Amino acid sequence: MLNPRRIPFAAVPAAIVGGWRAFRGCLVPAAGFAAVFALIGVAIFGLLLHFGLAPLMLPLAGGFLLVGPAVLAGFFALRRAFAAGRQPGFTDVLRGFGQAPRGLWVLSGVCCLLFLIWLTDAATVFSFMIGGTTPEIGQVLRFHLWTSVMGAVLAFIVFNVTAFAVPLLFDRRALLVGAVTASVRAVFTNPAAMLAWALVLGVAVIATIHIPPLLIVVLPCLAFASDLLYLEIFPPQGGLPDTPPTQER
Repeated sequence: MLNPRRIPFAAVPAAIVGGWRAFRGCLVPAAGFAAVFALIGVAIFGLLLHFGLAPLMLPLAGGFLLVGPAVLAGFFALRRAFAAGRQPGFTDVLRGFGQAPRGLWVLSGVCCLLFLIWLTDAATVFSFMIGGTTPEIGQVLRFHLWTSVMGAVLAFIVFNVTAFAVPLLFDRRALLVGAVTASVRAVFTNPAAMLAWALVLGVAVIATIHIPPLLIVVLPCLAFASDLLYLEIFPPQGGLPDTPPTQER
């Protein structure tokens, strides 16, 4: 049984500070990997502006919280290489995905499916509330209100399921069902700390909407911080893992 530890509220800012230190230790590969998603985001936002769908920018960016766990394996591998005293590189990113177990890919696929469902729902609400007309401020605000409520439900589900299931699967400490169960238990065992962590993630996403290049720094820092929080709540026996094991379960 994976029994989650209770952590203090102060563990969240401490993990963020640790994430920043790890980012500085593997600056080039971490920023380069995050830049891929920043460029994708800029391209998508440019298309939305071009086709007059600017109100969809906020729901689409918020949906990154749903699909974000699918990219954590690369960042985890970078931080583990840095913790082991090695010089992290882009090969560590590839190695992290290459060594990811099947359960992690299944969980990532579920996140992507929820993201597609979210896009469909947001587009449907957009067509009903705004459509092809020039939107007024009141229409945009109501659209964002309704989509925020809808997105919060999906984000709550994904957060509970993936917050710690992804690193548990990455380290092969559990199979899919056990990892998801342990993740949900860990979130409800630490409600204050996890609420603060969820708010940090939400604020970070909103900030990157207004300043897309921030994603190059924010994404790796938060990914590293999530790995550190995981190791606080589920400390492995025999010390902290530096790199994922190569043996399949």
